[in-house]
Amino acid sequence: MKFVNLTSEEFGKFTSEHFSHYTQSSIHYDNRHEMRGDVHLVGVKNDKDEVIAACLLTESRTLKFFKYFYTHRGPVMDYNNLSLVHFFFKSLTSYLKKHHCLYVLVDPYILENLRNADGEILKSFDNRAVIKTMEDLGYKHQGYTVGYDMMSQIRWLSVLDLKGKSEDQLMKEMDYQTRRNIKKTYEMGVKVRTLSIDETGTFFDLFRMAEEKHGFKFRDQPYFEELQKTYGDNAMLKLAYIDLQEYLTTLEDKHKDLSKQLHDVETSLQENPNSKKNKTKHTQIKQQYDSNERKISQTKDEIAKEGQILNLAAAIYIYNDHEVYYLSSGSNPRYNPYMGAYRLQWEMIKFAKAHHIDRYNFYGITGDFSEDAEDYGVQRFKEGFNANVYEYIGDFVKPIKPLFYHVKELIENRKK
Repeated sequence: MKFVNLTSEEFGKFTSEHFSHYTQSSIHYDNRHEMRGDVHLVGVKNDKDEVIAACLLTESRTLKFFKYFYTHRGPVMDYNNLSLVHFFFKSLTSYLKKHHCLYVLVDPYILENLRNADGEILKSFDNRAVIKTMEDLGYKHQGYTVGYDMMSQIRWLSVLDLKGKSEDQLMKEMDYQTRRNIKKTYEMGVKVRTLSIDETGTFFDLFRMAEEKHGFKFRDQPYFEELQKTYGDNAMLKLAYIDLQEYLTTLEDKHKDLSKQLHDVETSLQENPNSKKNKTKHTQIKQQYDSNERKISQTKDEIAKEGQILNLAAAIYIYNDHEVYYLSSGSNPRYNPYMGAYRLQWEMIKFAKAHHIDRYNFYGITGDFSEDAEDYGVQRFKEGFNANVYEYIGDFVKPIKPLFYHVKELIENRKK
């Protein structure tokens, strides 16, 4: 085996053929290399000159004179092959020493547990040998964390398995309320369109509403613009919206039909006043008529107050050959009755199926499954689509220059 720098083509071919995170992609490397020049491609080749491990690394400045490296859910390799794991990380240490590295953060994209939405373990994966191999080389496991951390990728992801399932089957496996909400978006005429990078502000306006609702501050608009530039056509901003004038026309057409049905059943009752069947039918149609009349009135008021087009919800997605990732989103809480967030998810699940992608990744949750969890509502939303919870192995940190790394830790602790 030999540890080498890989070309973008070698790297892209390997990560396309082997399950990997979207950050481990040639498009990420190519665009980031052009924009920042702070990215490396390394890997291992066997005696036949075949790539058997690959990793995209990024660097950033720390303590003025040193660099911090991060493996972005890599490396991509067979972690059951412990000799390969040992060779890669031993070689990586040597590589980083040549590049003025202070320390490296590694977060392999390997599962620790598969859980249901309530946190109950469905399947466990024994990673003790991997952890021991890495710790023997000085890569210290950071533990099994719960919650969000701005300095680390989330360890808990909510994922819907699409493999071998039709759209009808996926819909049937959702809970009743989620299924009903999606169907209602079709009845109301909710639509989804792709936003251009020049329309990132439209997304960000809705994203800020989510920040205000949940009381957090995540990223500024330029971050999302750079994300789109980095991932090119593999990044998409999607907007769910409704044209209230079109919806009003649909309601008015329905009202004409209900009015005719009501007239017909009332005529039948005049001819046969004791018909239980017609009495029941009259009650049902009258309820629909009154409900539809209220919707017409509400929609007219909404148009007068808010305008014809309402931007309901927006989200940024990235995809690769293996997964579609739902990364960040926002919605206008005033427009929740139009269920824009549900339509967004369903459209992108269909996108994944159409592109033969087997996983729809709702992305991060805290891993706190109590009713007091800060993301309890978010977890229930994702659970409604029949998503399971994928718990990953977590982070490893390797100080390459231990003395200066200790200095960095002391400085950071004083700031707390």
